[in-house]
Amino acid sequence: MFIPQTLKSSVALAGVGLHSGLPCRVEIHPRRSFGRVFICDGISIPALVEYTTETPRCTTLAHDGATVSMVEHLLAALLLAGVDNAEILVDGAEIPVLDGGGATWYQEISAAGICAADGEIAEIAIQEAQWISCGESEFFLCPADGLSVYAAISFPGTVAECQMAGGGTDDAEVRGQIIRARTFALEREVRELLDANLAHGGSLQTAVILCGDGYLNEHVWPLEPAWHKVLDLLGDLALVGTRLRGHITAVRGGHRSHIALARQLRKSGG
Repeated sequence: MFIPQTLKSSVALAGVGLHSGLPCRVEIHPRRSFGRVFICDGISIPALVEYTTETPRCTTLAHDGATVSMVEHLLAALLLAGVDNAEILVDGAEIPVLDGGGATWYQEISAAGICAADGEIAEIAIQEAQWISCGESEFFLCPADGLSVYAAISFPGTVAECQMAGGGTDDAEVRGQIIRARTFALEREVRELLDANLAHGGSLQTAVILCGDGYLNEHVWPLEPAWHKVLDLLGDLALVGTRLRGHITAVRGGHRSHIALARQLRKSGG
């Protein structure tokens, strides 16, 4: 059991959506009752795996005709900042891309302050070591005192042919690596993404572009793509709806398999 936390004061940020390129704005408000809830067009969408819908290249929630996309970076920042309860008002179809990772969200949330909310809530603790397969993705889970998350990625023919990153989320240095890791794409995918009406709000400042012998960007830090995969994984795992305790390693993970894992954890309770 744990005492949930919420914000001391509200946060508001605006920008453009990564995929639509359109303006969007988010306000995050304190919430006494448990859970994180998005409010879109006056409709509440709980940040729970039951409300996910199939969308390429990001995580989308939907309920009663309302949808919100690209929720994973914000949810990861809330999780890492220790915010269990939040009301998130969204003006637009997406969460703003901002810096391309979770750093701006995390900084603003931390600056707003965190305080205890009402009641005590049960966490989900991983009880035994196990491998879980989902398509090409594999996950190794085992018990641990806190939450530690790792991601191994492999994109043959690119600089990220074999990368792994991660660590314990209670470690400030690890959190710093996770939150500043920007979204990434392969150079050969960029035209395909644009043709699919995606990535219109991306840039070399907000996204890392992988090519055969390096990156198109001037400034990329070691293992940034793998660290971003950890960010995505945490944001998707936030959809279990409560705190997690255990060790999780994702091999060749993606949003679809992350969501499948979150669904299984929520159903089994660990």
